[in-house]
Order: sequence, then structure tokens, then C-alpha cells
Amino acid sequence: MIRQQLHNVRIAICIGTYKRPELLRALLVGISHLTFRKEPPPQIEIIVVDNHRLRTAEPICASVTLSWPLKYFVEQHRGITHVRNRAVQEAGAVDFVAFLDDDEVPTPHWLDELLFAQRRFHADVVAGPVLPQFAPGVPEWVSTSRLFHRPSFSTGQSLKICSTNNALVRSSVFLRVPIFDDRFNLSGGEDTHFFLHVRKAGHSIVWSQEAIVSESIPRERANFPWLLRRGYQCGNTWSFCELSLDDRLRTRALRFLKASGHVAKGLASTAVSMFVGKAALARSLQTVCLGLGMLTGLAGHKFLAYQSPKVDLTTKPSECLEHAKV
Repeated sequence: MIRQQLHNVRIAICIGTYKRPELLRALLVGISHLTFRKEPPPQIEIIVVDNHRLRTAEPICASVTLSWPLKYFVEQHRGITHVRNRAVQEAGAVDFVAFLDDDEVPTPHWLDELLFAQRRFHADVVAGPVLPQFAPGVPEWVSTSRLFHRPSFSTGQSLKICSTNNALVRSSVFLRVPIFDDRFNLSGGEDTHFFLHVRKAGHSIVWSQEAIVSESIPRERANFPWLLRRGYQCGNTWSFCELSLDDRLRTRALRFLKASGHVAKGLASTAVSMFVGKAALARSLQTVCLGLGMLTGLAGHKFLAYQSPKVDLTTKPSECLEHAKV
């Protein structure tokens, strides 16, 4: 009887997008190939929120054949928090909300594995791996490094933090935890902030190693400036996220020591890494930038990476902190 009731599970797959129509097409095609072997097929609805007022994603949404209904919306207010909150709002009365980014493609068993892990471990949130898929022309020193790989865990392992690039969230979580905070609208880190609050509220977050999506890594990200900017932005948003939960002097002092440690560690390894290779040098310098970002965050300076209208709002600012020991 219990398993029979799973047929009635309602899921909204929420996608925010901004001027990436062909990547969005690949994502929707990937969703069209979803299959279920461990769990009965749920009732699925796909929510696409376009943050471009010219509706560049609309033709793509209309052209892809799907087995489930797709609802398309335009969010006029610029910024990733507006997009995510609009998607959750439009999802309505569902049991779970699944988040994907518009430059990702899920494996056919992605949602099946998230649901299986959720049921098996009675989790409020389930997260999974995001594997890099490098575009043609990405330098070999980047594609053969681990600079774009995130930590992975055994299925069922409890996590302190995750992100919205591959996550299943029980809808009741949104009743106890405020949705994505507008203070992070142009800085990024809104998902880090949200999931820190999820854990503080007592909700469980677990990992599913089998719930895999791939992420497109374009040539524009495969360089030193982007990697160093990413490290700085990660550290900066982490400080603001952490202090939003606990702004005591002790917390600030501990963060100052950890940030200084990142800077010292990165500088110490830089001299050696210059003789090892570009990937090692990038990692050392990124560690320095991570610490510097934390220090400026402690000082109250918020790095508004998305302040310029020319900047893509979906460039994933804080994922290097998802499971890092920061």
C-alpha cells in the first residue's frame, strides 16, 4: 500500500535560466529521458523561470517534446534569488522540489535515485554529484585537473551543506525555512545561505552518489582569472552566510584565523606549485583568493559579482564551498 501511494508523489523540477537557450535545450532533452526503476514514476511538472525580459528561452521550451507538463514564466526582477523564489512559488502544492541549473544535463536515473535515497534515509534534502563536461577548446591543463570537480560521498552520508545545482527538497522545508534571501541576489551564495538555515532548523541533508548530473564547462571559465575570481567570491559569500547565522565575536575571530590560514597556505604552496604546473598554481592562488574573500567579507565588503547587466547570473559563485572544510 505504501509503495502504491508513491505513484501519487508530486514533484516540480525547477530551472532558472538566462540567455542560454541551447544549454537549456540539452537540459530539457535530458529530462525527457528520465526513467524510473527503483521508485514508481511520480507526477512531474517542469517549471522554467526565464530572467531575460526578451523571453529567449520560450521558443526552446515550446520546441522540446516532454512526457510531463512544462510551465514557462518570465521573472522581470533581475537576480538569481528572484528566479529561484519565483520557481518555488510557481511549483505550488507539490511534495518535493528538485533544482537543476540550465547548463546541466541529468542522467536518466537522476530523479529516480534522488527519490530512492529520500525514501531510504527519510531525508528532507537529497543532493548528488555534478560532474564537469568540458567544452571543446578547454585547455588540457584544466580538463585533466580536479579544479572543477567537487567532493563526493557515499550514498546516505549526512551533509552540512549542499547547493541547488542538484538537489531534491521536501516542500515542507519551505514552511520552516525562509526562501532564498534577496541580500544575496547580486553576490551569489543564496543557496549556501538557504541550506545552512535548513540544517539549523533541524532538517536532514543526505547524499546520493548515484543521482548524477553533468555540467557544461565553457572555455570562458577555463582560465586563471575566472578561477581566482571564483575563489574570492566563494570566500566572500561564505563569510556573509556564516555571520548571518552567528555574528558573535567568537565566530568572527575563528573565521579570521581560518581565512588567514587559507592565505598563508596558498602563499606557501605557490612557490612550489609554479614548478609543478598550471593546475597546481591555479589551486594555490585560488586558496589565497578564498582567504582574501573571507577577510573582506568579515570587514563588511560584499562582492557584487552580478552587479553588471553584462554578467551572466548563472555562473555558479559558491559551489567550491558546498562541502569544503572552510
